[in-house]
Amino acid sequence: MGWFTTKCPVNDETREWINGAFQWLIDELGIDILQQSEVILPTEEYFPDAYDGSRVSVRKMVDRVCGYMDVDPNMVELRFVESDERSRLHPLAADGSLERHELGSYQMRRDGKYAISLNMDQTSNPEMLVATIAHELGHVILLGEGRLDPDHPDHEPITDLLAVFYGLGIFNANTTIIFEQWTNSQYQGWQVGGSGYLSEEMFGYALALFAVIRNEQKPEWAQHLNTNVRSFFKSSLKYILSTGSPFEQEPPRPSEFND
Repeated sequence: MGWFTTKCPVNDETREWINGAFQWLIDELGIDILQQSEVILPTEEYFPDAYDGSRVSVRKMVDRVCGYMDVDPNMVELRFVESDERSRLHPLAADGSLERHELGSYQMRRDGKYAISLNMDQTSNPEMLVATIAHELGHVILLGEGRLDPDHPDHEPITDLLAVFYGLGIFNANTTIIFEQWTNSQYQGWQVGGSGYLSEEMFGYALALFAVIRNEQKPEWAQHLNTNVRSFFKSSLKYILSTGSPFEQEPPRPSEFND
């Protein structure tokens, strides 16, 4: 009757895109990385360095994430960006919301090294900062190492999936949506921002794929996901387990990735 059919939180087109992107990453980087990478948690065990939001502590965090993603930290120049104070103090919409500022950027240097820039506004939220660092280091792996054309229209969401691939998906998934209220002497309002290019539903499905490929049906790390993402993860996991892993057959292959 279909009353109790497990529903996937993403539509068919999105599901096939994620499946294909995962298969492409497996082909490019090898399935061993996905299966053997340790899942990085937002705990002191994985980030034991003292953190106070200073540039020194941010650099230590970058070096640690480099280690988790197999990127040589000596090849990464870190630059710091301060947001325009005026744009943060003045609302841009009648409902009191603010524009979303760029949290990070990546650039290939002429000497072959890589420069990543981090917006210092996010340093009060270490989880978001880790997500941004993971995303920018993903650019190093995919763009800097020549695996993906920077003009490809999907290179940003594929880079978000790479964080999942390397075991850092919890951070990116949890900071997809951030709600903040703010006030000053002249204005009061709110903003909805976050890091990343995938929705919470997409991260939930991607993390479920990650778990299935690793033969994890009840991973303990899932308890670190926020409420929304954890719900999407659980429903995605049930869907995949009930329908079969997409990698048991020939998965969708987005051949345009290498165009």
